[in-house]
Amino acid sequence: MSGTTEVFVATHDAAVRRAAALEASFDARSETDASGVAVEDAPNARINGITDLEIEILGGLAAKAVGAAGDAALDMADVSSDYLMVAPDSMVESLAELLTYVDDGGESVIPEVASLWASEEDMPFSGDVAEEYVRRLAELARQAEEGDRLQLYVWSSAAEA
Repeated sequence: MSGTTEVFVATHDAAVRRAAALEASFDARSETDASGVAVEDAPNARINGITDLEIEILGGLAAKAVGAAGDAALDMADVSSDYLMVAPDSMVESLAELLTYVDDGGESVIPEVASLWASEEDMPFSGDVAEEYVRRLAELARQAEEGDRLQLYVWSSAAEA
């Protein structure tokens, strides 16, 4: 399945506003030029060609890699948006831990997790690109862990950017 997914760090209120702006941007793009729609700035990673399901798969792979238990299913963040989800704390912790977790040989597990993620069915990118995304999403998770009232949000649409 293809689409556009944006993972970002924000407070709940800022996430709802960002989701509304993203939805307006994509709606406007389908009708006209969306350049006039302002999207509130937040630390983010936009990934074309995947959906929220692939983020959940990555969360499961991260948990397995770091030996964590927990839910990798995203939760609906707010009733105002069908496209906005929030990552559970267990997923955020597992993703953030990827930045420091090493295997028995002392090597980072990020390349292995990225390779497994890239090999999933219908993934639109290879291991090298997947590794960049995994590292960026892990950094976002760490920011969410360190911030006051910050959470890791996933906005996903079937439309491509």
